[in-house]
Amino acid sequence: MFKFLPPLAAALLLSACAAPAQKPAAAPDTHTSRQALDWPGSYAGVLPCADCPGIGIQLTLGADGSYELSQLYQDRQARPDIVRGRFHWLPGDGSIELEGQGSRWRVGEDRLFMLDADGQPVTGPLAEHYILKRVAP
Repeated sequence: MFKFLPPLAAALLLSACAAPAQKPAAAPDTHTSRQALDWPGSYAGVLPCADCPGIGIQLTLGADGSYELSQLYQDRQARPDIVRGRFHWLPGDGSIELEGQGSRWRVGEDRLFMLDADGQPVTGPLAEHYILKRVAP
């Protein structure tokens, strides 16, 4: 019985010296607003206006890439202007651009944040007025 002990001990020592098993590389995080959020639906708010009380906005995003934008200049219009078109996702940051309008919005949890010309969220004292809130799925 003791004949097997030295080879067994040697085998255990050699196996302990072996390189540890390699862990698989972590997959890159590919979650985006488009994938992670339930973004199709209608969003509404009142944007600031220089010469009127505000611009009532309702923006409906379809899962098929379509949109409907309704804009009503308060105290100046009886009926809203309605524009229909398509939007596309901008690379990398969970933002969309309304084709034909040029306006860009960052998609958040039950919110759309209006972006400035540089693609950044509007900042300053009126920033909270440049956010549309979800009103319908």
